[in-house]
Amino acid sequence: MKKISTLLAAVAVAAAANTVSAETVYCMPGAYQGNWSLENNILTDNGDGTYSQHLDQLEGDFKIVRYEVGAPSWDNQWGSNGSGIKAGEPYIPAFKNGGADPQNIVLAGKSTVMKDVTVTVTPGADNAITILLTAGEVIEQGDLWYLVGDATGWNFPAKNQFTKDEGNTYTFSYEGAFTGGFKPVKNGSWSQAYVIDTPMVIGEEYTLNGPADTQTNCTLADASVENPVFTLVDNGTSVTLKVTTGGSGVEAIEAETVAGEAVYFNLQGQRVANPENGLYIRLQGGKATKVAL
Repeated sequence: MKKISTLLAAVAVAAAANTVSAETVYCMPGAYQGNWSLENNILTDNGDGTYSQHLDQLEGDFKIVRYEVGAPSWDNQWGSNGSGIKAGEPYIPAFKNGGADPQNIVLAGKSTVMKDVTVTVTPGADNAITILLTAGEVIEQGDLWYLVGDATGWNFPAKNQFTKDEGNTYTFSYEGAFTGGFKPVKNGSWSQAYVIDTPMVIGEEYTLNGPADTQTNCTLADASVENPVFTLVDNGTSVTLKVTTGGSGVEAIEAETVAGEAVYFNLQGQRVANPENGLYIRLQGGKATKVAL
């Protein structure tokens, strides 16, 4: 009888354990962390029905994802509702559960940076959540373009940023052998990526497709290209891209620069609008000279 009672007790304990659900967490994967990991971006449970985290700086795009501890999954995620999120204004994102992924949530404005940010997520009924950003400072940087890819890295550091030239033209110079897929991305937001399915031939201009968060990438017709220079034109309604090459990034730009006022580049071949305190390449009258300022 004792053995039977012990067995029944063990079964009851096991059954009770099976009725206890795993802990549910909310996380915020995004470009601000330099990765889109779920487990490394878990929000703190405040114990009052809200979840939050503090960030020294927030930029780029992100999503909110819910899953059970030990079983990270993108099945339950919240993305853009069609507008950008602003500091101090409650934001109710679109929900996805097993269907098509919503676009990433982006900050309102052009390449906005928020500093000293507290992110608070409040779950509601029927899978609705509210996101509130409280920021100490909001900085509008204007439009910024980045070239991300296999050669440059798939993120948005300053080294991947195009240099703005006259008007709506941007250039990016790469030193060395450029290989693999790539895409221009506007304002550090994957939802503003531009691509073309056709392999790009050096010297030809292409109109890109976008903006969209797409899994496809641009490619060059040649498997490896030395010292390419990417020239992007943002017309507002369309984006074009042309790739040229030469002995070096600076030489490639030199070939397309009209003689006249001095133009300065850093040693990586990127144009510098206001050079100071360093070594630069000065291009003037069709002649390139290394100068110290």
